[in-house]
Amino acid sequence: MIVAVWNIILFFMAAHCEGISALEDLSLDGGFRLSAIRSSMNPLEIGRVLVKDESLPSLWRLCQWGSNFSLEGAEPTKRADGSIVLANEAKEIVLFPGGLSGEGVCLTVRGGVEYGDRLRQKNEQWAHLLVEQSLRDLSMKDLRALHFSLDFQVIRCVADTDETMDPGLHTAQTSAYWNIHNNNPQSEDYRDMIWFGVPIYDVRYPIPPGHQAVDQGNEDSTGKFICTMEGSRFYDSPVEIRQWYTVDCDLVPLLKEALDAAQSRGFLVKTCAEDLSFGGFNLGWEVPGSYTCSIHFKNLKLEKQSCNK
Repeated sequence: MIVAVWNIILFFMAAHCEGISALEDLSLDGGFRLSAIRSSMNPLEIGRVLVKDESLPSLWRLCQWGSNFSLEGAEPTKRADGSIVLANEAKEIVLFPGGLSGEGVCLTVRGGVEYGDRLRQKNEQWAHLLVEQSLRDLSMKDLRALHFSLDFQVIRCVADTDETMDPGLHTAQTSAYWNIHNNNPQSEDYRDMIWFGVPIYDVRYPIPPGHQAVDQGNEDSTGKFICTMEGSRFYDSPVEIRQWYTVDCDLVPLLKEALDAAQSRGFLVKTCAEDLSFGGFNLGWEVPGSYTCSIHFKNLKLEKQSCNK
């Protein structure tokens, strides 16, 4: 009888602690709001794309910051495998059945098309292709854990030029990023923010190193601190082309480390971890180099636990 009661207690504890998705519409039925190619443009969003159910809002945004070739006006095409493709000469997104919770999405950027017959110059815009969603009710003070997991495969990443590229200016890299805000009205840092990232792939390195710097270098930069964790925290071997990998981690302790790093550089020095909230999430390519690159993402999860308060 005691064993039976204890099993019931454990069952309800497990149910209570089960993760709740912090991301909505992972199947992407509502499609995307399409961004402009510059954050200074008005309007900032220029319609909806890849919508499967017109009755649903588009909770995701497809961001094409820094590109020279907008996807505005591109016509989607459907393939025999059920996937839908939206593309132009410089970019492509393939939406597979089930979206990010199913067979995934594939993002492609053609850097050689973006920059033509020359290399990108210092302080020049660079091409992005990101999927992005705003987050709600994700305060560190309420979180026991925030579990992030993702399957990915780099399909290709090849140079589009015979010229020698400068690794300080030219790369193709993808990470998962969150904008992190001080959400405590009583704090001197209220509404200030940093960027926090988990690396996925960088063509310059077998395993992406950590990165700590100020977001700068073009007109869309925020001037805020960026902390990307070391890839060796998530991978024990190089990321190879056409191999599947899984990132799986709890973001709560990692964000505490990122806050320490930010404060050591003079950012959010009046902030404690409990002041912080996850404000938004993005995933995809940043391509400041002349590379053609494709990556396939699937089985995305961002699940919160708040049972141990």
